[in-house]
Amino acid sequence: MQVRTRKGRMSMGHDTGLDGFEPEALAAASRILGLGEDFGNPYPPMPAPPYRETPGVNWRFDTVFLAAAPGYFGPHRRMLDSVRILARDGVAWMSLTPSETESQQPHLAAAEGTVVICGLGLGLMAYATAARRAVRHVVVVERDPEVVAMFREFAQFESWPQRGKIELVIEDARAFRRDDVDFLYVDIWPFFRMDVMIEDMKAVHAHVPAPRCGYWGQELDMIDAALADGVALADFSAGHVRAYAERHGLPLIGLENPLYPELCRRAAANPANIPKRIPIEA
Repeated sequence: MQVRTRKGRMSMGHDTGLDGFEPEALAAASRILGLGEDFGNPYPPMPAPPYRETPGVNWRFDTVFLAAAPGYFGPHRRMLDSVRILARDGVAWMSLTPSETESQQPHLAAAEGTVVICGLGLGLMAYATAARRAVRHVVVVERDPEVVAMFREFAQFESWPQRGKIELVIEDARAFRRDDVDFLYVDIWPFFRMDVMIEDMKAVHAHVPAPRCGYWGQELDMIDAALADGVALADFSAGHVRAYAERHGLPLIGLENPLYPELCRRAAANPANIPKRIPIEA
């Protein structure tokens, strides 16, 4: 199977950034993704659920072996384990590659209270978010019943220690409504830099008006907007992050970490992150 991807063992030593997670969820995790990486990633790693092979009708849940894979903020690196991919029609909608992990880590670090996650995928973000001690409740919105049914099997959902925190809703994210939300995260697209992303994000936030929100790949959109305004990549700063959020009327996360503008610049300079924008009809 040829796919277009879009997106080691746990060590419990000191300075792992895992203090904010539920111990039971860490103990049950199949692995901790992003642990011990040496490119200056300031975010905590992501515990991943245990997976098992599960057949689907329209979707495929596959295990592939890659010698190396690209990062999002960081470089390509050697893979020490197999990679899980959820794909449809030859397009991977989610994978356990470094790019997938790194691109979600800023949002994982921001999650607290009641969290809405739009887009289920492999359930990595759901598992890691619900494992955070600061998170009380997680609502995962997924429009495809087949993905939800497969997820219950391939991620062994009912056995998760933090299962009681999680509510699954089968609905289109653009139609879902909820008010009592502290953080909203949207990841409903197969590729970075799709022109529809920011409009989708605004539509979802209008119905889920969380005081803090974020969406997958927002760093690239922020950079692209600044470049279109004539800003040099090296000059991209916190002010441009704020300007992008204000322009679109969204309380986007990111600047909680002072390294965020530099990470945005790294992501934009990474040739693996699709150098050209993909139009809405893609």
